[in-house]
Amino acid sequence: MGRAIAVLGSGSDVGKSLVAAGLGRLFRDAGLDVAPFKAQNMANQAGVTAGGLEMPRAQILQARACGLEPEVDMGPVLMKPVSSTGAQIVLMGKAVGAMEAREYFGHTDRFEAVAFQALDRLRARHRLIVLEGAGSPVELNLMDRDFVNLKAARRADAGLVLVLDIDKGGVFAQAKGTLDLLPEADRARVLGLVVNRFRGDPALFEDGIPMLEAICGVPVLAVLPWLDHGLDEEDRAIRIPIDEPPAPGRLNVGALLSPRVANTEDLAPLLAEPDLHLTWLTDPALARAQDLLVLPGTKATLGDLAHLSATGMAGAVLDAHRAGAWVLGLCGGYQMLGETLEDPLGFEGGGARWDGLGLLPLATRFEAAKTTGVRRFTSAWPEPGHALEGYEIHHGRSLARGGEPLVAEAGGEVGLAGTRAAGCYLHGLLASDPWRAAFLNRVRRDRGLAEQPCRSADPLELRLRRWAGHLQANLRPGAWERLLEAATEARLPLGKILL
Repeated sequence: MGRAIAVLGSGSDVGKSLVAAGLGRLFRDAGLDVAPFKAQNMANQAGVTAGGLEMPRAQILQARACGLEPEVDMGPVLMKPVSSTGAQIVLMGKAVGAMEAREYFGHTDRFEAVAFQALDRLRARHRLIVLEGAGSPVELNLMDRDFVNLKAARRADAGLVLVLDIDKGGVFAQAKGTLDLLPEADRARVLGLVVNRFRGDPALFEDGIPMLEAICGVPVLAVLPWLDHGLDEEDRAIRIPIDEPPAPGRLNVGALLSPRVANTEDLAPLLAEPDLHLTWLTDPALARAQDLLVLPGTKATLGDLAHLSATGMAGAVLDAHRAGAWVLGLCGGYQMLGETLEDPLGFEGGGARWDGLGLLPLATRFEAAKTTGVRRFTSAWPEPGHALEGYEIHHGRSLARGGEPLVAEAGGEVGLAGTRAAGCYLHGLLASDPWRAAFLNRVRRDRGLAEQPCRSADPLELRLRRWAGHLQANLRPGAWERLLEAATEARLPLGKILL
């Protein structure tokens, strides 16, 4: 069985998934056969394998970093929140129903067994597993049911890397508290600490490193300065400003931030446009001042539509559209742009029937079957002939009652355009540079702005190389040798501390 390194964190959203991806790339570049794994993921950021199975986007990213095709063994259990206490459960790539938290925690043995079988299969096929944890490994009230952190690390006999988020503050307490609460046998396997998201001059923390090592008894492997990496993060939507005022003379684009927003990587290609100002929107007044409003994907279309209506954002979208703004809907956002949405079986976390925004002649009905798959199309609108590639992942089937098909091979069941409004189920639509240029130039013309040439968004491979290079450049002396020893030796000698 292959070796393993477990990337654990002092809490949620400290950067574990990206540190794991960066290590995966560095080990791959060192010639190791390395694969990612996370036993259970709670996130609405999901994607699809080549075989049409659903899995977490964080492990898809990590697979790409390791030079592998994503497979569901890498992310066998996915929980997609649909309410504050409930989630849809995706097991080995297939949605198996929704559960409340109490019900889920009563069935963890079942999910643990599935996850560990997947881990064993990966270890049998690969020399090294970079295993990602979830939240904190020392939530004492959950440790007997937590199969994502220490149980998984023990099963793989993994060396442990602890990621800390210095941007949150309290980095000494994060490290010391977590390490002190680890059981003794697990504490002995800690390889070191990664101090993540340092803003400002890293030299200012040089005197903090020996202090941290002294109180923790393990080395600091890296201090990572803040980097706008442009990569998916498991626990949050894409990092762009929130409610930033419009910028005069630029193409102002506002993306609606709703409680169950999902697959926000769809927005990343917009960052390649130098004249474009992009912000998340929660303030209806700011929505009325945009040139283009984007409704991204969501795990709970009806629930988020109800939220937008209750907060006044739905009305603001319609006001902006009447005043000349464009509106683009992606996946769940596409469904919202239609005239009616029906959910008789309650899959989407809202009522049985809802009126949409009415900007597209579209009717959507949610069904038990879930549409997932990698897709390739050719554009029909706003210009014909552009190659489109991405994936679909949604409940619900949509039927057009007019409008203009967005792709040549299908109608409203994939995408539709109307008067200053368009939508599509295809995640990855905006990643087509020629399509994005044609669409945005249509918006620019309507808004009295100069057209722009086709820009190339940074490809994923470039972003991964940039991030892995950032990690490598900030490893401390001796850190790589320590990590490589853990990755290649049968067992890391306990108590061997490199300070």
